[in-house]
Amino acid sequence: MIQASILNKRNRLLSDKKRVAVDTYFKMEEKATDKHEFHNGIVLKMAGAKFQHNLLAQKIASIIDNYIDDNDLNFMVSNSDTKIRIDAFNKIVYPDAVVICEKPSFYLGRKDTIVNPLLVVEVLSESTETHDKNTKFEYYRALDSFKEYVLISQERKQLTVYTKQEDNSWILRDYENDDSIAILHTLQQCPVSLKRLYKGIDI
Repeated sequence: MIQASILNKRNRLLSDKKRVAVDTYFKMEEKATDKHEFHNGIVLKMAGAKFQHNLLAQKIASIIDNYIDDNDLNFMVSNSDTKIRIDAFNKIVYPDAVVICEKPSFYLGRKDTIVNPLLVVEVLSESTETHDKNTKFEYYRALDSFKEYVLISQERKQLTVYTKQEDNSWILRDYENDDSIAILHTLQQCPVSLKRLYKGIDI
């Protein structure tokens, strides 16, 4: 009920706000002290992330980046400052972390907005969980480059991985508790130990 109420409020904000052009959004964002997303002309301020949320996002990015370096793989990892442009829905969103294959393709030549994410990470919170699992996943699936989606819980030791198959279907795998090791298939079987990921985090 809480999540439904939050989403209803979000939808009301979307319908009430004045629409702006994409270039106007970028000019606004360059001057802003907070992050904002672009939703078909509507600019929405993002809620500030808590310490635990930021720590989980930083740790998963570090685990992936270390694996890429150790295995000399041709992938790049970026953090939540990188925006993703989704033309099909006229959206510009911030992931918590993103992996790109080989090199980034930038939207309109901008160095802060990409159009070719391979893997996206979102750390779930009470206010965003339903949106991230459903609506935002739908947005990302409109991108041909997008092959894997990683959702990290803050409420319990759980990591969910959605992996795209050759027939364009998606397989969901849940990993729970310290003894689990999640596998990121698009990154040549990159292992993510939940014990390592959640170490030092009070859950």
